[in-house]
Amino acid sequence: MPITPFIHVTAAFSNAVLVAILPHVSDFAKKLDLPISQPITTSQVAHFNVANLKGWVGGGLFLTNHYQFAFGNGYVQVFHNLNDNPYILDDPARAWPRFEGPDNMTTNDAVEFARDTLRKLGYDPKLLHADGPPFSVHGPYDMKAGYHFPFCDIQWDDEKVGLDFQIDMNKKILVGMELVSTNLFSPDPKIDVVPELESDYQKRIQGKMFVRTNAPAHHP
Repeated sequence: MPITPFIHVTAAFSNAVLVAILPHVSDFAKKLDLPISQPITTSQVAHFNVANLKGWVGGGLFLTNHYQFAFGNGYVQVFHNLNDNPYILDDPARAWPRFEGPDNMTTNDAVEFARDTLRKLGYDPKLLHADGPPFSVHGPYDMKAGYHFPFCDIQWDDEKVGLDFQIDMNKKILVGMELVSTNLFSPDPKIDVVPELESDYQKRIQGKMFVRTNAPAHHP
């Protein structure tokens, strides 16, 4: 399998990709009724990591409200609510107790909630093999520390798809999701900026990196 070469990322290319994918992220957020002002603009972006592979239009997007998205292959692949998703915290033993609360939905409700999330996005659960039982359901938990953790992680996983839904069963909201399937691939948005290969960039600047324009004059 050929190795995809790296590109040299410039501010112009990064900005062009960001502007191109923002409408897709906005549409995703709108369909899921996420509490984000519409349409999402660059002023709401705290940080953007553009992908540096040739032919890949996408990257990781962090908003000022601490919502995270990843875009690639023409669709939003990842969403995380960094404020209220206990699964992505570094120290669960300390952090999880603040998410204590009762369940306001059953695990069966949560599974159907995940399928409804796909439908809201315009995806047929059957197309993604999510019409049958999940591969796994983890949570909610009665913790040994004496509190109830009202979250569950639901996955459908086989050789063709990888779906992961993280659901707050107390607030009945989605706090994280990852969608991986070739059935979801869509055309990339158009980018006007053509990036230079990193190898070509290095060749072009080789020898210039070490020229001292402020070097003192030679003594006779």
